[in-house]
Amino acid sequence: MIKGFIILLQFMTRIPVPVKVEYDEEKLGRAVKFFPLAGLIIGLFLFAVNFLAGKVIDNRQITAVIIIMAEILITGLIHIDGLADTADGLFSYADKERMLEIMKDSRIGTNGTVALILYFLVKAVFLAAVNPEYILLYPVISRMATSINAGLGEYARKKGMSNGIIEKNGKKDAAVSIAITAVLSFGILRLKGLIVLALAILFILFFMENVKRKIGGITGDTMGASLELTAILVLFAGIILK
Repeated sequence: MIKGFIILLQFMTRIPVPVKVEYDEEKLGRAVKFFPLAGLIIGLFLFAVNFLAGKVIDNRQITAVIIIMAEILITGLIHIDGLADTADGLFSYADKERMLEIMKDSRIGTNGTVALILYFLVKAVFLAAVNPEYILLYPVISRMATSINAGLGEYARKKGMSNGIIEKNGKKDAAVSIAITAVLSFGILRLKGLIVLALAILFILFFMENVKRKIGGITGDTMGASLELTAILVLFAGIILK
């Protein structure tokens, strides 16, 4: 389990891990249920960045941009890329097979470009407006999205890297991930944390069902999109519940 979690950190983040563990797809797949714990590590890092930046810069908008840059530094662009590819595919209004081809294309299209511009604009505005606790919370809940997708979803393609992850997860794994996220959410924001968690779960299921109707299941790209959009939802909820 520990080796699987280390592989998860190495594969899904840029967090430096001073332990060399050989990549194992099966261990990675089984560790996905613990992704919210990786989110906690990311959240603690961003919380610290927010605190330190606030001591030096008396401007919430600039601090928000610094937080976004710090998040990219520690997570890479793996999920952001999925958001862009998903926007290109789902908003192409093509048939299922063509959508999957577009999402697999390494080039970014107009829909993906617009999605990324809106994503970063909205995220910067929301980060500038929320209480610091939500900066700690959103990486936790958003990473639960991957666990739910992997545990409850079906792979849209016949084969692919994410198929191995989905095959190693089921309803029990999704339930474990939700339970871990619930404990962490309650610890961070008490009842508000659980309310935000419930809203996030409903959104994740809604998004996954809509993706399934369009392309017959989920992909690694749609899981990345689900993660990033869930992060935006949590921050928005933080503004409403402030």
